[in-house]
Amino acid sequence: MAHIQMQDNRVIDIIKLVRLEGLFRAPSREIDHCLISALVEQWRPETHTFHLPHGEMSITLQNVEVIFRLPIDSKVLVGPTAVVDGDWSQLRMELLGFTPANDNKTLVGQRILISRLIDAIAKPLPYDATEIQIQQYARCYILALLGDKLFMDKSRDKVHLMFLEFLRNLHDPPQYSWGSGCLAWLYRELCRASEKGASQIGGACTLVQY
Repeated sequence: MAHIQMQDNRVIDIIKLVRLEGLFRAPSREIDHCLISALVEQWRPETHTFHLPHGEMSITLQNVEVIFRLPIDSKVLVGPTAVVDGDWSQLRMELLGFTPANDNKTLVGQRILISRLIDAIAKPLPYDATEIQIQQYARCYILALLGDKLFMDKSRDKVHLMFLEFLRNLHDPPQYSWGSGCLAWLYRELCRASEKGASQIGGACTLVQY
């Protein structure tokens, strides 16, 4: 995503509506894998803190709000992780505008390849794009942004389609607490990464590094 420069005001306006402008403006940073590994070794799942020589430290909601400028109030990101009616291919076609072809190369279970989303926004939106096209384009960008910076999974190249449900209504989108969702996801990933035998970590590693 560091190489994708979004300059279309129609898409940026939608990003502002869903309260993700801070994440959109946040610069990308190279992850220091050795530093992340060293910190994970000091993570204690019982207290959700890092045990360091000078005391305990943790990542707080205030950190998320200041660093990513994400909202930490309003509605909680809660919802089903499975499609009740239909399947993921239909949801993808409806909200992202993807054709059913090559599902096995685009969808992996309930996750979609971020590279596929980037391919969809590689070309600028036509000036005469319809409202539906604009929203589908915006969802592709926002979903890739979420998967790249906030809700990264261990594969580092996929994002869960469940986040599409929070982007369904872009005319008057519900106001969500993206910051608390980001922190909860990161805590879970840190706890999993601290288990014996774990070799990968997901979540907003940028927050851990900062």
